[in-house]
Amino acid sequence: MGQTITFFPEGNAECVFLELDNGKRMLMDYANMHSNDSRYTDLTESLKDIDTLDVVMFTHSHDDHVKGAADFFYFDHAIKYQTGKRAKIKELWISAAFLLDVNPCEDARVIRQEARYRLKECRGEGVKIFAAPGSLASWLEKHELSTDENDHPIIHAGTLLDSSWHNLGDEISIFVHAPFSEDAEDADNRNDPSIVIQIALDNADQTTNIFITGDTPHGVLDKIVERSESSGNADYLKWDLYDIPHHCSYTGLSDEKGEDITEPSEDIKRLLQEYGQENAFLVVSCRAFSDVGDGDTQPPHAQAKKAYRKYCKNADGSSKTMLITSEYGGKTNPKPLRFKIDHTGIREDTGFNAAFIHTPAPRAGG
Repeated sequence: MGQTITFFPEGNAECVFLELDNGKRMLMDYANMHSNDSRYTDLTESLKDIDTLDVVMFTHSHDDHVKGAADFFYFDHAIKYQTGKRAKIKELWISAAFLLDVNPCEDARVIRQEARYRLKECRGEGVKIFAAPGSLASWLEKHELSTDENDHPIIHAGTLLDSSWHNLGDEISIFVHAPFSEDAEDADNRNDPSIVIQIALDNADQTTNIFITGDTPHGVLDKIVERSESSGNADYLKWDLYDIPHHCSYTGLSDEKGEDITEPSEDIKRLLQEYGQENAFLVVSCRAFSDVGDGDTQPPHAQAKKAYRKYCKNADGSSKTMLITSEYGGKTNPKPLRFKIDHTGIREDTGFNAAFIHTPAPRAGG
């Protein structure tokens, strides 16, 4: 029994693919940045053999988490998205803020319309909405839908999704840390209501925990730590793999970048120091650090990288392994980063390079 989880090199963008022992598959975000830079994996080619995904979760509606979705997925709400070879989605997971976004990018708009279609025309079949701000009730009322949460697949922070809640089987459970309803009220703020989950994968007596964070800022992570600890849910803060938020931006740690190192908030220090398990991994979905020039304010931030190395230690004092998607296997031709998970825990699949390939982008004028 075992699972694999794959992170694709897409620069400052994200796509994470989880394959379960039972054959079920979950995709978290889909941002195909290949057309902009041939150093990044062409997701259309990499995932071309997939006909159906059991769950597709979009953490939030920013372009760097949804780009190319309108061309890759089969969407029920419009015939134009049903032509050619497209991957079907059994269950679509998005936040309430995503559902209510009034000015999304084009790919996010298509995803939003699919979620709305499944809510309105399919009576909530095949969709889950995370968080329940007051603006969601107003939207439901406007569209003559029930405002009773029992009539809709609405998931609150603090909910444990076991096999009775999802179609992924018994080997996986998912604890929903965020979004909080108060952070989903303003649909224009797309990072604060990112979906944050802890995925627990069971193999015999071994449980491996994966922490998926989207572009969540430190203020939300602070609340996640505080509320989990105060409500007896601290075990859901444990991680064997930490998906570093917002492409290693300092904002996932603190309000201040710092001159040499970002000093994390006290809550995030605990999340990194106390809840990171021995020999755990950190993954950064970001561009290569060598691509960050002088005066470049966009992530990744070297100060944040130093903080993760300082505060994520093993018992012997060594730093936990940090892997950067756009540097994995070489900066000019990085390869997808895959982990194997089984009864022994989690490890890099260092022999993995055949299933997913790069397709060079055509040169301009070529």
